[in-house]
Amino acid sequence: MLSRLCLVFSMILLSFACFSQSKADKDFEKARNYFIEGKDDRAEELLQKIKSKNPDYYPAYLALGEMYFAKGNFDASKHNLLYVVRNDEKYDLNAYRTLANIYEREKKLDSALACLESYLRFVVDNERNRKKIDEVSHKADCIRFRKQAMLNPVEFNPQNMGVNVNSENDEYLATMTADQSALLFTRQTPVVSGKRPEEGFFISYKSGEQWQKAEMLPGVLNSGYNEGAACLSPDGRYIYFARCGAPGGWGSCDIYRSERKGAFWSEPENLGANVNSESWDSQPSIASDGRTLFFVSNRKGGEGESDIYYSYLKDDGTWTKAKNCGAVINTPGKEMSPFIHPSNQMLYFSSDYHCGMGGLDIFFAKLENGKFSAPFNIGYPINTEADESSLIVSPQGDYAIYASKQKDCRGGLDLYRFSLYEQARPIAVTYVKGLIRDSQTKKPVNAKFEIRNLENGRIVSSGISDKVNGEYLICLPVGADYAFSATAEGYLFHSESFSLSDADASMPYARNIDLERINIGKSLVLKNIFFETGSSKLLKESFAELNTLIVLLMENPGLRVEIGGHTDNVGNAEYNMTLSQQRADAVKNYLVEKGIAANRLVSKGYGFSNPIADNDTEQNRAKNRRTEIKIIGK
Repeated sequence: MLSRLCLVFSMILLSFACFSQSKADKDFEKARNYFIEGKDDRAEELLQKIKSKNPDYYPAYLALGEMYFAKGNFDASKHNLLYVVRNDEKYDLNAYRTLANIYEREKKLDSALACLESYLRFVVDNERNRKKIDEVSHKADCIRFRKQAMLNPVEFNPQNMGVNVNSENDEYLATMTADQSALLFTRQTPVVSGKRPEEGFFISYKSGEQWQKAEMLPGVLNSGYNEGAACLSPDGRYIYFARCGAPGGWGSCDIYRSERKGAFWSEPENLGANVNSESWDSQPSIASDGRTLFFVSNRKGGEGESDIYYSYLKDDGTWTKAKNCGAVINTPGKEMSPFIHPSNQMLYFSSDYHCGMGGLDIFFAKLENGKFSAPFNIGYPINTEADESSLIVSPQGDYAIYASKQKDCRGGLDLYRFSLYEQARPIAVTYVKGLIRDSQTKKPVNAKFEIRNLENGRIVSSGISDKVNGEYLICLPVGADYAFSATAEGYLFHSESFSLSDADASMPYARNIDLERINIGKSLVLKNIFFETGSSKLLKESFAELNTLIVLLMENPGLRVEIGGHTDNVGNAEYNMTLSQQRADAVKNYLVEKGIAANRLVSKGYGFSNPIADNDTEQNRAKNRRTEIKIIGK
């Protein structure tokens, strides 16, 4: 605003430069010099004198209007600026912009909009004015949005999460495990001995329906450095967070990762230069696939003051070069606190530029085939004139948690929970949870696991089970069919398929997996091998499983396997024997085409001679229609 005032003085003086100056012009120049010298009181006094002697000297009114606005005296500012525009509506169009700001502060949205529309009506549309025109048009659109939003409020009933979670200090940037058993958040510690407040991690565990007293997260994550903005992976195995001012960092704040091993967290590792920059990098959110990281940065080359970026975790454990989410999400303003829902199909974030109620508003954008939809404002009164941010949404999509300062807050920002109205909900997600163990010893196995969507073959989630206790947890959107596989060195892989097409998202699935060691005579049912009905033609849904088998054979070059084809008892024995042999041959041919030596493979059809279930129901007959491998040499 001060630069605007300097411009007012300069432009007015230039307009008189070619003419003999009046006493008012000379006094105005003197007032400008007072202002430049920091003698605001002298400048104000002189401008008032100019007004009293020259009631129609508009430059004095304009200068006082801008000066009072800069000082926060909005009534006096409005009085002076209105005098100008009412007497000469085209004298200085920028006065309409300042008046619009004043009316907006007064919550007089119709008056603010009228000022902006006056500016747009009178301004000359040329290249010189294009930036201002765009800014005013955007502001006018946002005021229209605010008016409509207030006329059409969304359902909203926030509940303070209580004394076990909130304190007299600020709580914000919450994160939660997929089973909703642990809530981690950042708490700002109080100022001590004149030092600036610092951030620390606190965690609360749920017992029944109640959150227990939050405690500072023990171990290496709360260090002597300033840490905050944590994000838990859905399985609770990894924590991503910002650490500021640590030696060896790339910028003022960097993103780090720590792994939970049993009850302990590993020493945090910096994610490196592909993620972090020389600037500020913070507020990470990890997708449920464990590979896609969203975060905020104010690095150079972005769309605005701070942008949302993303990076992928590669198979070798390194991260891809961070990419900007683009102009659909990011703006010339601030984008903050991203949260990617476990469905991986909805991104929630805050912005102070996308049209909202004022300050930072919460938005959501749908993500499909790697592209974002235009963001939607989550609505009023969730969003207000104040800043709203750090929203997370439950896996089922039925409720959200965010930081806010409501009437019943305990001090500063508190964490609140509220039911999420239907249009703002993501696809519901459930989870599969269990242990991966050795089939004989029942000891934990550190195994890699992967889940694919059977329809399109895309990896939905992947990870590694806890080496200490063998635990794993996978988030899965309901409404689809999935293929699951788990692999570990020295073991046959495990595979199965299951349908969540009609699943209840509130019902998690428990699956313990026992892996068989690679020994001669051991067999494995390939549960995700599919053929056309009555045919030996492999369906594309089979390729992921077959590729997993190829990896097993390549990693164990001494292995020889028999590929066995099996059918149910529908049809005659000869037909089924032929079909089973053809299907076993089809699998063998696929493996050979992919580089596995033919002398390591034997294909054999068994027809319906070796059932593993009674052929009395369709479900049991489906179990008998299978492809099996058996270790015959190593």
